Amino acid sequence: MYLGNFHSIVPPHQVSQNESLDWLSTAHHLAQKDQTHSQEDYLKLLHRVGCSENQINKRFFFVPDVGEKNWDDNRIYPITTKNRGVSMHYRHEFYHEIVQKLFNEIYETRSFPDDMIHVSCTGYVSPSAAQLTALRAPKTVTVTHSYHMGCYGAFPALRMASGFLANDSILGHKQSVDLVHTELCSLHLNPEDPTLEQMVIQSLFADGCIAYRMSHQKPPAGFKILSLYEEIIPDSSDAMEWMVSDWGMKMTLSKDVPSMVGAAIRDFTQRWLTSRGYDLAKIQKEALFAVHPGGPKIIDQVEKQLELKKSQVDASRHLLYRRGNMSSATLPHLWESILEDPEVPSGTLIVSYAFGPGLTVCAGLMEKL
Repeated sequence: MYLGNFHSIVPPHQVSQNESLDWLSTAHHLAQKDQTHSQEDYLKLLHRVGCSENQINKRFFFVPDVGEKNWDDNRIYPITTKNRGVSMHYRHEFYHEIVQKLFNEIYETRSFPDDMIHVSCTGYVSPSAAQLTALRAPKTVTVTHSYHMGCYGAFPALRMASGFLANDSILGHKQSVDLVHTELCSLHLNPEDPTLEQMVIQSLFADGCIAYRMSHQKPPAGFKILSLYEEIIPDSSDAMEWMVSDWGMKMTLSKDVPSMVGAAIRDFTQRWLTSRGYDLAKIQKEALFAVHPGGPKIIDQVEKQLELKKSQVDASRHLLYRRGNMSSATLPHLWESILEDPEVPSGTLIVSYAFGPGLTVCAGLMEKL
C-alpha cells in the first residue's frame, strides 16, 4: 500500500506563542469569580509550566477568538458573560460549520476516492461533513468515521484503509481511500480551570487539517507502507484521558507521560521490528524518526531511549516549533514535511510513533518513494 496526494490547509488565525500565553492568562483572570490572582500571576504560571517560545514559535487556529481580547464579540469564549465559554452544543455547531468549509475546499479540485475516512477527536456531528461531501461525488463514496482516539488517530485510520483496499471478496475492488483529519483543539479550553495541568495542555495544542490518500497505485511522490503496529502500556490508563464535559472536551495529562513512554519505547520497538524480520540496530542507525510531537519531552525520551542522533528527530522538533500539537493531524503534517524535504532522499526509511489515551503506543514503518 502507498500513501500520497497530501493536501493540508493552514488555519487562518496565526498567533505567536507569547501572544497566546498572554491571551490565556487574561482569559483565566477574567473567568475567576474570586479574582484572587492577577493576570500577571497567571502569565507567570503559564511561562513556568507551559511550552516556551523556544519550543513553539506560533500556533494556528480556526477559532478566531484566540488572541482576541474584545471578549463580548467572541463566539466561543465570551468570558465576561460566560466564564467557561459557550456550551458543548454551540462548540459543535461551530465545528460543523468550519469543517464543512474545509471539506468543500479539499474536494473543490481533488478527485473523489472509493472510500473516505474522517479522523477527529475534537468534533462529532451526524451526518458529518464527510458524508455531506460524499453526497456530491459523481460516484459512490463510502464514509467511515474514526473518532475520539486523540493524537494517535492516524494509525487506526491507516489500518482501516488498508483493510478496505485488501478485502475484495467482501467490499469489492477498491482502488483508493482518502484519510481526512480535521482537528479544532482550540474549541476545548475551559478558562475557569487554571490548574497547572490545564495550563500545560493549553500552551501546547493548535488546530490542523490535512487529507492524504492510500492506494494500490504508486504515487509520483509519497510513501510505501511496510508495517503498522500498536500496543497499550500496562498500568497506564490514568495517565491521559479525553472525555466529554458540558462545556467541551476535557483532557487530563499526567506529567509522567514522557517518562512512561520512554520506559516502554525501546522494548516496544524491539518486539515490533524483530517480529517482522527487520534489523533494529540498522534502522536505529539509518532511519529518520517521525515522532509525534506531543511535547518536547516526548521527543527527548524517544531520542534518548533509542540512542538516536539529534538529526534523526529534528523534523519532529521543527514541526512542533512551527505548528504546535495538532492532535491526530500532527503526524500526517510531519509526513507531508518529510515528503517535501529535498534533504530526505528516496529510499529513506521512516519510523513513525504516536501516543494517546490508553496509554496507547502506535508505530509505522514506511519508505519514502
